[in-house]
Amino acid sequence: MSDDIELKDLVAYLVRSSRFSEAEVTRLVEEVVSFLNESPEEFVCRRHRELQREGCANNEIFLRIAVEMTKRRFRAPHFTERQIRRIIYG
Repeated sequence: MSDDIELKDLVAYLVRSSRFSEAEVTRLVEEVVSFLNESPEEFVCRRHRELQREGCANNEIFLRIAVEMTKRRFRAPHFTERQIRRIIYG
């Protein structure tokens, strides 16, 4: 069964079982799927930007990202601080 059909079934089920409109449910499902499809590299770059905006120093950011990655749904290998820096800065 294709992902599109499964998602349409999920949207239809959620519309039937909630007070949300089809457009609202579709947007929510798309957001969740996008979140769950984030790669380790995308996660590292996104979190780096977010933590920088919060005023965190890079040393703290690298340590926090390393810890957060162990709690994510993707199975990311253990990244060292250096590897995290290389993902961010190339």
